Amino acid sequence: ATRTPPTTTIAVVPTSPAAVTSEAVTTRRLTFRSAGETFTTDLLNPSSAAFQRRASLITSTLVPFYQRAFTAFRTLTVTSFRNGSIINNMDITFASASVPNGTQIGNVLIQAASTITAFNVDLNSIVVDGSQVSSGVSHKISLITASFLVLSSWILSNQQ
Repeated sequence: ATRTPPTTTIAVVPTSPAAVTSEAVTTRRLTFRSAGETFTTDLLNPSSAAFQRRASLITSTLVPFYQRAFTAFRTLTVTSFRNGSIINNMDITFASASVPNGTQIGNVLIQAASTITAFNVDLNSIVVDGSQVSSGVSHKISLITASFLVLSSWILSNQQ
């Protein structure tokens, strides 16, 4: 008769708990306006399909820009929308060891805005943690420059 060897089951039980790593993170609030877009009341409800669609669109569009700009970038979470065309509010989380300042965070959106087609970004509406971020566009002209341009124009027009 053929004898079957006994089957042995060995349970491997770890002697120490699995290593849990945690990282200190810092969250910044980013807000910008999408001018010319229509706000609907269902955007007030985070459970609505409209809220979830727009939040997903913003997240999938902006995350790659922030990942490229900051190695400390961790997450971007759309938190709410408000009326005023559409005002978009989101939290951006960074590793606390290397948190960019508000201007740096806003500048990523400013630089990305010209390539974003999924939604509008009003460059004059970008706010990080309550502080306005300038788009850096200045339309100031000195009195001397203006006078020179007027004088040059007058001289050139009188030469005919």
